[in-house]
Amino acid sequence: MALLRISLLKLVRRPATWVVFAILAGLIMLVFFALGASAGQLESAGEELQVRLLLAFPTAYTMVVGVILGFGGLLAVAYGAAIIGADWGWGTIRAVVARGESRVRYTLVTFAAIAIVLAIGVLVTFILGAGAAILAAEIAGVGSEGATDPDTLRTLPELLVRTWLGVAQAAAIGFAIAMLFKSQLAGIGAGLALYFAEMFLMLVPILRDGLAYFPFSVSGAVIATSDELGSGGFGSVPTLDPDQAVLWSLGYLVLALAIASIAARRAQITQ
Repeated sequence: MALLRISLLKLVRRPATWVVFAILAGLIMLVFFALGASAGQLESAGEELQVRLLLAFPTAYTMVVGVILGFGGLLAVAYGAAIIGADWGWGTIRAVVARGESRVRYTLVTFAAIAIVLAIGVLVTFILGAGAAILAAEIAGVGSEGATDPDTLRTLPELLVRTWLGVAQAAAIGFAIAMLFKSQLAGIGAGLALYFAEMFLMLVPILRDGLAYFPFSVSGAVIATSDELGSGGFGSVPTLDPDQAVLWSLGYLVLALAIASIAARRAQITQ
């Protein structure tokens, strides 16, 4: 517990923690304010109807977590890589090993601290996003009557846990790559390259069926999206059932931590 507490205090003091969540919160609020402001100015009736559907509750809650998964997953890759990569660059891991601490234990506890910080970040950004969605719905004239519906509110805890899992899985991938190469830049660069590679693979029809099982596609499928959220400009892209995606996401998370632990155990600490 002492190591976890120290790791959490370390993350709170890292500028990366505050920068990542400030960017995510800003993006979410910007998205909803833009939707609310544009609802009455669109020339196409179909586009205006789609915007109003996105801002109507309870769909707006799904929109909030969808944005968190999309932008948050991207930022989480960089965040996970930045945290453990900086420990290599600053010699923190060397000092920890010199004190007799287990490398694997330090690796797993560090990621546990990252996961806890991400859980807090997901909750805070969801609250801010929900507030922005309510305001945007009022601006657009849609109204926010369904925001406090008891049945809808009862689904939010599970929705948030699924969102956190998707974001944590993305962070684990960047974390594992940075640990494997003992480099912050390698973790961030390679992690983001994998993220965007999946986006570009949507353009290849023959690969779309398999794309649903790729790590970042899996993390984005842990929540059930509406037809309005699921439609895109790449044609029909298959996605996993949300419950099935949760299992795959857990599998990728465990695999990433296993790779990170093995890399930590076998690494030669020379700096």
